Amino acid sequence: MANKKSFFEKLTGSIKFNNDEKYESYEEEYLEDTEEEDSRRLEIESGDDHEEEEYEEEVGELSIDMHRVDNAIVIKTMVAGISKSEIDITLTRDMIVIEGSRKTDTLGKTKDTYFEELYWGAFERTIELPEEVDIELAEAHENHGLLTLILPLVDRHRQARLKIR
Repeated sequence: MANKKSFFEKLTGSIKFNNDEKYESYEEEYLEDTEEEDSRRLEIESGDDHEEEEYEEEVGELSIDMHRVDNAIVIKTMVAGISKSEIDITLTRDMIVIEGSRKTDTLGKTKDTYFEELYWGAFERTIELPEEVDIELAEAHENHGLLTLILPLVDRHRQARLKIR
């Protein structure tokens, strides 16, 4: 998972490097991956694909911001270009999973590609929450491509009086 690019890195093409050594290893790995992809693309285009191999779709990792605000955890992520019905959010008291897919929108048959920096395809993000949340009070809002999740924390000091029936 350490080599997996985040959704934002795929979306923008940006990569963070801490030192030249990591950059060199990334550059070598990137060049090898690109050569393999080019070779595979040529096989598919020329029809020389003799192997009955299922092509597994790569799943991007969604980038997030997560903060504690008052008595809630707030998670924000960009989901521009995806309808609300195509985003699946699964929440437990200690974990949240956000899944979806951004479908490519071509206006016609592409003749030449000049730039290809946006990420298209399936994405997923599983987040272990730092504190337990109350799943009954959780909210999700989307506005102009920004998905905001508000996850109220479990109130461990809440008390209730029980009556004997």
